[in-house]
Order: sequence, then structure tokens, then C-alpha cells
Amino acid sequence: MSISILSFGLSDIPSLLIIFIISYVTQFYYRYFTRINPLPGPIPLPIIGNIHQKSGYSLGDWYKLLHKQYGDMFEVNYAGQRTIVLCRPDLIENMNTTSTKTKYPIRFNNTEGLVEYGISAVGVGHNNNPKSWKFHRQFFTQSMLTPSFSHQAVEWTNELWKEMESYWNKLDESDELDITKWMHRFTNEIIFKIATGVKNNAVAAYHHIVVVPESIKSLNENEQEKLKYSENFVQSIQTYMGGIGYFFVFNKFIRNNFPFIRGKVKSLLKNKDDLFDKISKIIKERRTEIENTPLDQPLRHDLLTSHITANTPRDINVIKHSDDVDISRPMNDKEIFGNIFESMIAGTDTSANMFCFIVYYLGHHPEVKKRLRQEFDEVFGNNLTKPITYKDLEELQYCDAVIKEVNRHNPVAFMIGRVSTESDNVGGYEWPEGTVFQMYFGSIMKSKNYWTDPEKFDPDRFYKVEESDKYLLEKKKIQNTYSMFGGGIRMCPGRKLAIIELKCLMTLIYRNYDIDLVDINAPLKRDSGFINSCRELMVRIKPRKF
Repeated sequence: MSISILSFGLSDIPSLLIIFIISYVTQFYYRYFTRINPLPGPIPLPIIGNIHQKSGYSLGDWYKLLHKQYGDMFEVNYAGQRTIVLCRPDLIENMNTTSTKTKYPIRFNNTEGLVEYGISAVGVGHNNNPKSWKFHRQFFTQSMLTPSFSHQAVEWTNELWKEMESYWNKLDESDELDITKWMHRFTNEIIFKIATGVKNNAVAAYHHIVVVPESIKSLNENEQEKLKYSENFVQSIQTYMGGIGYFFVFNKFIRNNFPFIRGKVKSLLKNKDDLFDKISKIIKERRTEIENTPLDQPLRHDLLTSHITANTPRDINVIKHSDDVDISRPMNDKEIFGNIFESMIAGTDTSANMFCFIVYYLGHHPEVKKRLRQEFDEVFGNNLTKPITYKDLEELQYCDAVIKEVNRHNPVAFMIGRVSTESDNVGGYEWPEGTVFQMYFGSIMKSKNYWTDPEKFDPDRFYKVEESDKYLLEKKKIQNTYSMFGGGIRMCPGRKLAIIELKCLMTLIYRNYDIDLVDINAPLKRDSGFINSCRELMVRIKPRKF
């Protein structure tokens, strides 16, 4: 034995590496070809899975290609995690149930990559602990689904629009602007105020720093620093959202060792740390403010304040139990961080992208825009300065239909994850607990099997139902063929805010202005990673001619 060890030299290392690689590859493909319920799909490579086959495609376009090639139920492999992709309504019916006894209470597995990137454990979106998730969901429900919240959101949207409009009016009609940049600042400022009760001036920052940079010189040093902070904050959120895919599809070995990817990952992690520090500082400072405020003095109403004061002597709306979950204890800073962070991330990106898609489709369908304006005129009359109320928004039924049809053609959330907590039969196969599924609504919502003229852009399919309605059949089947905010118990808690923002902006802008696409023939510039996002949309804005 000692002789064989002593005889080992550097020349033997390549041979050992070859043996190790052969053993690893053999074991990998043995597990792959003996896997339970083998489905059609691209054959993965060791370590990287199917990532190499996605190269050159956005995730949504790649799924579309795989669906065409492999059918309504196929599998892909991300960083060693097998994922079953479902493209038919009957396959996902049990995953969208509103019952809390569902076998699919989890959206995504918290892989080591997502944990490293900070998407795990706390909050609502990716919380995989049922009791913890119910605990946090209750606070979101109390804060974001109440009538008072809706009215406040409408008021703040009206106010911020007046500010943004003042900046737009300083531009020449011939000026080109990227509406994606404005909308990300607008939605970030709204959600920042809802979350913290403080105005962060993201719209003003973009105007003074990016659009008209010479104007910032007229401000004092303190004002300049505040605006720079706000612009960096929005850019940091966009960078964070754009980096999720690296931690979702690449395993740790690839992230830490592959050239180009390694450098990008380091940059994303630094941005994440900076963003997390900023939000943690906001929470710490607000907690100190509350502790130093006498009990007999009222506090402002915002998401952060309600979280900090929940189930404390300052709480005026204590709820002891909900869904058999005790929520009578105060929240710690880690839990508060999770909810505030998720609200800022989701509240900035999704609504902004959706509005940009709306602008794109209305630019290509002037007949829809004309009809939309007719509804605005019917509801609001000739008073173009009349503030919008929540009651007004409820009357905008065709506006609702336009939003839904844009989402059907270009959904922000084109795929929605589910993980089983019990064994279940899906597609004729018995799947064990812990199976990862993805509901690919990007395909379901464009299938001719469930939609009349699916490639046609026509909001009437979501408008008033009549007996002669040619879209009557699909409206009856819409429960599992359409998704905008997810379904079942994991439906997005911020859905009311998103619709309020979208309808308010559509009304305020299209009643008063014409938005023309700079290049009507240019394809929509979008990135399809974790979500669909509008990368750039150049427009010209001018006062509407009556």
C-alpha cells in the first residue's frame, strides 16, 4: 500500500481526472435515463443542464420552440433541477385552486442560487413555509386590498402624474423619449411611497439627471445628492431583476468558474448587497422614528409603518388568527425586510413593463385607441383636469379589456412555477412530492384550441358578453386558460395596485396626449428572462388634437 502511494506522481493526475469525469458523466446519464416518468425534452449536459440549448433565445421564445417540438408536456433541466413544463389547461387545473389545502402551495424551489441572491425564506412571493407565508400574506391583505388603500393609490397616482406631465411639457414635440425609463421611475416612486410613506423623487431624478442634466445645476448640493440617490436606487432594482436568471439557471460551479459569467455574478452580488443595505437602512430609521414618537401622536399610514407596529401597543387593527395561523406576534426586521423588498421589486418592474406593452399595442391598433378614448370621454366628459377617482376606474370596462388583451399577447409573467408538497397525478403520470412544474401561459393564452383567432389583437374577447358574441366560448373556459397575476392562493397580492396604476395612467395620458411610436415597423424590444420586460420603447408625445 505504501509503495503504491509513494509511486503516485504528477503524471497520474490527468488519468485520475479522466476517470473522475467518466464516472461523473456515466452516473449523470444513468440517473437521467432511469428517471421516473421520462418525458420528451432536450437532452441535458452534465453540470449545465439544457442552458447551452437556450443560447440565442429569450426564455419565452425558447419555451415556445420546445412546445412546438415536444408537445404540451415536456421537461427541461436547470442547474441539475428537473422541471416539468405544462402547456394545457387541464394539466394545471389543480395548481390554480383557491383552497388552502392545495397540493401546490409553493411557487419555486429555493435553490442555492436563489438563496444566494436573496430570493428565499421571507416575504410572500417565494416563501416556501406555509405557516410563515400565511402570516405574511395576512399583512399584505390588510394593507393592500382594502378600499382605503385603493383610494390612496389613486390619489398618489394623480399627484405624481401632474409632476411627470410638467416635465413632459418642457420637451419639444419632436423630442424622442424612451417611455420604459419614465415608467420605471413612475412605478418605483408610487410603490416607494406606498411602502415607506416617503416620496423618493424618482421621476424628478430621471428628468434632472438623465433627460435634462444641465438642470440639476440649479439645485443645491443636498437636493442633488437626494436625486442621485433615487436614480441609483431605481437602476439598482432594474439590475437586480435582470440578474435573477443567472442564479435561477446556473449552478454554483458555473457561476463561480465560467469566464464572463463569473464576473457578471460578482457584479450582481455587489449590487444586491448595496440594494439590501439601502432597504435595511430605511427600515431601521423608520423603526427609530416610531420608537421616538409618543403613543398619543398618530403615525402616517404606509406598509412599513403597519409592519413595524403590527401587534404592538401602536397597532390599531390587530388580527389574532387567520387560516389557523397565529399572527398575533410582532414582526422582526428580517420579516419586514422581506415584505418591503418584495413590494418594491414587484411594484416597480411589472407595472412599468405592462404599461410599455400597452403603449406598443395601442400604437399599432389606432382603432382600439380611438374606442378607448371614447370610453374615457363618456366617463369623464369634457373636463380634462378632473381628478380621477376609484369609482371612475370601476366604470372603465373597455380599458380593462385592453389591459387583459395586451397581457394575453405579451404577458409579463409568461410562466408560473409550482412545486408539489404531496404526490399527485398530472398528465397521466404519478409525480412524487417535490416535483417542480412550470405553467407556460405564454403558450396557453395563444393556443387556437382555447382562443378564437388567437393571433388577432381584439379586446372585445374580454368585453361585454352577448349571446351572439363570437368570443363567448372562450370566455366560459377562461379560468385555466388566462393568467395575469397568477392563480390560486399564490395570486399576486399587489394586483389591485397594478390595475389602479395602469388604468390611471392610460386615462391621464391618452385623454390628453398622443403617443406615437418613433418606428412603427420596429419589432418590440423585449427581454424574456424570469419575466417579460420591455427593454426600450422610443416614442414622441404631443398634446392631443380634439
